[in-house]
Amino acid sequence: MSKVAVCPSSLPDDGLPACPEFSRRPGGPFPPEVKEHALLLVASGIKKVEVARRIGGTTEALRQWVQQAEESGTMPKAPLPESTAPGEAVPEPPSMPQRRPLDPGSGLSEAEEAAVLEWKRKHPSMGPAQLRAQLKRFKGWRLSIRAIGRVLKQNGYELVHRGSRPKDEAEAEPFEAPWPNALWQMDFAELRIGCERRAALLVEDDRSRFCVGHALLENPTSEDVVETLDAAIHRYGKPEAIYTDRGGPFLAWGKTSSLGVYLEEHLIDHHVSPAYRPRGRGKIESLVATVKRELWRVTQFGSVAEARAALGEFLHRYNHRRAHLGIGGLTPADRYFGRGREVLEKMQAASRQRHGAAVAAGHGDPFVTEEVLPDGPAEVLRLVREGSRMVLTFLGHRVVLGEIES
Repeated sequence: MSKVAVCPSSLPDDGLPACPEFSRRPGGPFPPEVKEHALLLVASGIKKVEVARRIGGTTEALRQWVQQAEESGTMPKAPLPESTAPGEAVPEPPSMPQRRPLDPGSGLSEAEEAAVLEWKRKHPSMGPAQLRAQLKRFKGWRLSIRAIGRVLKQNGYELVHRGSRPKDEAEAEPFEAPWPNALWQMDFAELRIGCERRAALLVEDDRSRFCVGHALLENPTSEDVVETLDAAIHRYGKPEAIYTDRGGPFLAWGKTSSLGVYLEEHLIDHHVSPAYRPRGRGKIESLVATVKRELWRVTQFGSVAEARAALGEFLHRYNHRRAHLGIGGLTPADRYFGRGREVLEKMQAASRQRHGAAVAAGHGDPFVTEEVLPDGPAEVLRLVREGSRMVLTFLGHRVVLGEIES
């Protein structure tokens, strides 16, 4: 147990009793008498930064103590000055200059508040930080997260604080593929459509978070995985490797149409997460969670065909019309198609003019138009060596050229 020594002389002599010496574990709770002393110092007008330094705590912990004491009515009163005699009236504190009430929107215009609420209605699960990213990407506005939060609270939305995950000291730095199509991640999302159960297969580019393929399946097999992966390759080109968990459809090897055989024929590496330690799959799991949270939990589908169409539309918006916090507020399409730097420059330039005449007039049209590439880049011609044979692949069709002469 480490002992925390308190040094009253670290602050000017304020006539208050010195904080008692105490001991606690690093990161452990403070004794009640130390909390009471800290609240007394705050009530006496000493800044929270100084009080926190005096007791060896943090300003955030001190803020929570003050809030709890004020809500419970146990906040101590400021002590009387030493010059005040018993029975003498307490002198009134010096009057503070009157300040103008703060604007609830903290400077947001009507057009900006309307845009915040419009995006919130479209994406109920988004918090202030995510809404800020959307408005910066598609309108060029650099709004305050706190201002957005105040607008939401004023309109009846309850803000949910999600604490950061504890960082494992042994965990390596987060991995990210060096370029698009270097690594694709694949996973299933278990979903329900009425009384029926379906599995959504999602294929995501690791570098850009761009969803290159998907399928809604009843009983997923290795053949379904091959068909979905093959369609994605024909549309966007071949990845260098894929990364999956140890699910049965990903590891089935018994048939000539299995995923393993397909990957060997196309010279695609297959990385599988270790058993019981699915590290490095946070990106695809985040996409699965987003589909469930923003689509399946807010929409009731009447049929499988309706759900399949809605999934396709949602993933198209996810790729092209949704800013992603994990890639600096860009859309997955911005990164996948290599226009990220250009978009960032436009975002920075537009955000400097947030209070310009166009915004004040309530125009607010998206400053970056959506670039839809339905066909995308495709691998047209590829020549590979398979053992002693040369094989030509043209638009996905394999042609064996013949044996290689020594």
